[in-house]
This record gives sequence, C-alpha cells and structure tokens, in this order.
Amino acid sequence: MSNYDIVIVGGGLVGNSLALALSHSSLRIAVIEAIDYEQKQDHADDNRAIGLSYTSERILQKLGVWPHLENKAHPIDSIHISLQGRFGVARVLAEEQGLPSLGCNIDIYYLQKILAQNVRAQETLTYYAPYQLTHCERVQDRWQLTLTAGESQKKISARLLVAADGSDSWVRRTVGIQAQVWDYEQSAVVAHLTLNRSLNNRAYERFTQQGLMAVLPTGNNTATFIWSTTHPQAQEAQSGSEEALLSIVQKAWGYRLGRLQKMGKPVIYPLRRLHAHEVYREGVVLIGNAAQTLHPVAAQGFNLGLRGAMVLAEVLQSAQRMGRDYAETAILAEYADKQAGDRKQIAHFTHFLVNRFSLEKQGYSHWQPLALGGLEWIPGAKSLLARLGLGGGQKALWV
Repeated sequence: MSNYDIVIVGGGLVGNSLALALSHSSLRIAVIEAIDYEQKQDHADDNRAIGLSYTSERILQKLGVWPHLENKAHPIDSIHISLQGRFGVARVLAEEQGLPSLGCNIDIYYLQKILAQNVRAQETLTYYAPYQLTHCERVQDRWQLTLTAGESQKKISARLLVAADGSDSWVRRTVGIQAQVWDYEQSAVVAHLTLNRSLNNRAYERFTQQGLMAVLPTGNNTATFIWSTTHPQAQEAQSGSEEALLSIVQKAWGYRLGRLQKMGKPVIYPLRRLHAHEVYREGVVLIGNAAQTLHPVAAQGFNLGLRGAMVLAEVLQSAQRMGRDYAETAILAEYADKQAGDRKQIAHFTHFLVNRFSLEKQGYSHWQPLALGGLEWIPGAKSLLARLGLGGGQKALWV
C-alpha cells in the first residue's frame, strides 16, 4: 500500500491546479482522476470554453503552465453588456482598470490536457489516471482508499482527502456533507459561431427575453456562443436547423455583432447552483464545484474554484513550514475562513444576476435598464463589477 500525505480526488481543472501549487512542498501528493485527459481527443461536438479572469491568468503563470496555454488563449480587452430592446448599456474596459486585459477565453479540453500533462511531469506528484475512487474508510487518523480501473485495483492511504470531484462529488456524499441545490430550470446552449467580422477582443453579454446570451472571442471571425435558456428552448435549439438558431440569435442581437455566418452543432447542459453547507470535516476538505457550483452568467465557477485551491495550498504549506499538522481541523477551518468572503460574494453576485436579469423576471423588468445604465454613471460601479469579474475580493501571496 502506498501512503500519501494528501490525496486529491478529481484531476480536473481545480484538482490539478491544487496539485501543481503543492508540487514544490515536501508533502507526498497523489491525484486520482477517472479520465486520462492526456489521451483524450478534443471533442468536435463539445464546444465548451472557459472565460479566465485576469487573476486566473496570473495564477496559471505562477503555476508554470501559462507558456503552454498562451497561444490558445484569446484575450478579452473589453466587455459590452446590454438589454435586448431597452436602453441601458455597460462597458468595462481593461484600459480603464489599468490592466493589459480583462482575461481570456480558452478551450476547456485544451486547458484540461495541459494541466494533466504538467501534473504527470512532476516527479513529486503521483497521478492515478484513469482510476476511480470506489471505497474510502477512516481508520484512526488516515483514509484507506480503494482505486479501481476495470479489473485493476490499488490500495492507498492518505492523511488528508481533498474532494475536487465536481458537483456530484462522490467524496462529499460519502462523508455525509450536505449541499443545497437550486435548479434554475435552464440549460446552457453552447456552440461555435462564425461572424462576418472580428470581435476585436471584445466579449458581449445580452440579457434577452429568451435568456442570457454571451459571445466570447476565439480569434479571427469566430466566437464561442453561450445561451442560458429554458430546457424546452434548449432542446429545440439542439434538434432544430442551423438556420433557425442563427435566426433567433440574429434577432436577439440585431447587427451589433455584424451578420452571423455559421453556427456549429450546439451542445446543451442543465444549469443549477450548489452550495455545500460545510467545506471541511476531520481529514477531508472540499474545493471547486464539489464545494460550490455556480450559474455561468458571470463565468466565475472555475475562477472562484481556482482561487480557493490556491488559498488551500497556501494554508497547508504555511502549516507545514510552522511544523503544524496540515490535516488538523483548525488548519482546515483557517482555509474555510480565508475563502468564505470570496465564496459568499461571488455566489451571491451570480445568483443576483440570474434572479434579476436572466429571462423575464416579473416585477424587475422596469428597473433593469436603470440598473445597467447606472454602471456607467455611478462612481465606482464599473470598478466593482470589474473587481468581481477579475477576482472578487481575494488578495493572496500567489498573485
């Protein structure tokens, strides 16, 4: 049996980022992941992309992976936010915030692959992929774990278990941590979009009667299209013709984006919000979507999860340097306290946007234009919006 100090369950975006942040410590780290992202081929039928905040870019630079990502990242220099058929427009510019960019848009599969490659390349890390955690048991002060891949099984143990295994976290459910779930009764429709002109590094968000539509630049005359709408309308968009979907999108945007040329085959995903009531218990801690899952209205799910992973890495390494037990409850409570403000702020921010702007909300439509327009003339309003999007209220040594 192999013994580790920390086992991270879930070698996706957040789990692998945490592993890289801990790779230079003397802690023995293992990562368990059911999918081998290094071997997985990019899926032409899955168009998901991630909007990285400027803070997230800096974290990835600190982790040493940014040089491998930069040529695939499409910078976002400004964001244009509007309401369909009403006055009220907000523009957030990187230049106004004193930044080189507001962030970037990047293909999710490419980011997953690069992170997995970097984790596997670290001699100080052990990467079990493709393996699933199928049994865990607390024995005294350690976790006894069983990993399964087909007919193969491995037995390992860990002092601290980190759940980075997503919204439906097996670890969270197994250790009995409860979570509150809000079903938005919406799906995200994601597709590649071709335009007749370049977006010039500008991202667009438009609140329409059919739901939020976002267009993120992917270079030249192409973009990622994301539409949060009702389940029936999402199903219709996926099963209907390209021409019908293009017509809906063109009508919603007018010609602000120019004439739409082509729409790739859309993929749909149900949307919900999840909030774990606890982010730690004795010997176990939650990060990323296992701790909180957000609506994509503000593109903050991964960005928040990444910041949380860096806070955890900082706390664990600090405890180790001071000769304290990194797995003790007081250390995990310190992580929870340090992340609590960022977690609460971003979760409330995205939930507010969904409940006040996404789809037609009876009783709110009359002040939506005023609220959006107010971002342009209320002192500090745009800076607050930019700060939430760029990294919340989090301040830490790793940026």
